[in-house]
Amino acid sequence: MSQYIIAEVIEKGSQDPTELVFRILLFNTFTSINTYETLRRAITPFTWATYERADYERVLRRLYDDKVSIYTGAFQKPAPSLGFVENFMNHLVLIEVLMKNLPTRCAKAEYIADIFEWLCTFKSMGDFTAYQLVLNLSYSSVLNFSDYDFVVVGLGSRRGLQRCFKGPIPRKCEVDIIRWMQLTQNDHFSRLDLKFNGLGSKARPIMLCDIEHTLCEIDKYVRKLGTSARRNFQPSGALPKMRLPKAWTLPERLPLRIKCQKEAEVEFIEKFVVSSIESHRGAEGEREFLVYWEGYSSDDASWEPEDMLADDAPNAIREYWERVQGACYLICDYVHILTVLQTERHIFSALYMLCCRVLYHHCDHSYDMISIFDGASI
Repeated sequence: MSQYIIAEVIEKGSQDPTELVFRILLFNTFTSINTYETLRRAITPFTWATYERADYERVLRRLYDDKVSIYTGAFQKPAPSLGFVENFMNHLVLIEVLMKNLPTRCAKAEYIADIFEWLCTFKSMGDFTAYQLVLNLSYSSVLNFSDYDFVVVGLGSRRGLQRCFKGPIPRKCEVDIIRWMQLTQNDHFSRLDLKFNGLGSKARPIMLCDIEHTLCEIDKYVRKLGTSARRNFQPSGALPKMRLPKAWTLPERLPLRIKCQKEAEVEFIEKFVVSSIESHRGAEGEREFLVYWEGYSSDDASWEPEDMLADDAPNAIREYWERVQGACYLICDYVHILTVLQTERHIFSALYMLCCRVLYHHCDHSYDMISIFDGASI
């Protein structure tokens, strides 16, 4: 896939930094050669300067209606909720949002980690997606940083490390181990009697991102050991001549620009995104909310203080109270029915008590429970 990005996405078309960012971002969003080529054939000129959402929607919707896969099948491409039913439409909006600042941020970034951290602030841009986009951008001249500057340890590479060293590894050591593997790779090739000639005419060594990817593959291969293959591998043809990014030869990439350890190892910082708020407890000023986290199971739900969530997730709080208010109105309607049907008190008493419990659980405890149920006693 990287060969296609270099030859078709980066080198074909305007080399203006903004246009480069747009094409790389567009390809990275869907990670599908067919989708990218379909868009490129159908839209002329194929540029950010002439971008109109309706043009891209028309092409993508035709693929969607024809049941042609728009996305890669290699991994999931989650889309944020930005007002549309279809993922591809939400992704188009996300591209538009990112394009407002991404070209400028790439130009002004002091560290490559700055771009990664900024991308991770967008919903649906997890570590994996953000790191892939940073790597693809780094194949071009819009991100001129050394390949020794930065690496992100994802879930697959973390498991690969654990398989290599036969046990859990402290998070704070993971990046250091990958750097050590990169720096001492010749020793290990010699020790294992393996011959590695490097990449290209200048025998480029394995870099940090290559080791991270290799660790992911190690984990995949080990997990597949002992399982029958669903289909036999069939080569699609002769491999094309390898093309290395022209940007790798730029002198701006020679200096090392590594953030201080605490900042550079951004993968050590767990990134939690609120999925929903499902309950609350305590009075105003000391209130806590039961938070369910995106990408985590219900077992990981936790009680969090209101003041923290008010800063980090105000919309989640607002949506929760709207749901609670709606539930309160619904339950009050039930109570009214019970009042009218008091002659059936034996039948409805159990339901009435259940309504009381649900209302007390979901509504603000400061509500006047007596006034809510006035006249509804059974």
